[in-house]
Amino acid sequence: MKKIKLILGITFVVVLYVLSGCSAPSPEAEKGNYVIAKEEQKILVAKNISSSDAKNHAYSDLKKRNIEMVYYIVEDAQLYNGVAIGDKVKVAPKTNDKGEYIVMQSDPPQIVAGKIEKLAH
Repeated sequence: MKKIKLILGITFVVVLYVLSGCSAPSPEAEKGNYVIAKEEQKILVAKNISSSDAKNHAYSDLKKRNIEMVYYIVEDAQLYNGVAIGDKVKVAPKTNDKGEYIVMQSDPPQIVAGKIEKLAH
């Protein structure tokens, strides 16, 4: 009788675990904006990609796939040194008093970063 209760208890726990949706995160769940390059106070951010894309694909590969990318000019050295290639980030542009910011029409476009927030993968 005790064995049956133990088996039923274990089965119940397993069923709850499965029904609660406890599983590995899907690639869609980890999508975000990732730093894919750093150079001379600029970071190149690819938008809405997976962490594996950020680690395994070069700029040219992402460009061929029409992934949106932006160079952010980072004027604050501490802010620049605080991010690394592969970091998932949220970048806010530096704005003027009216909330406007300048986008330099290059390929990829360039924007001065006002704030960079590192996000968990």
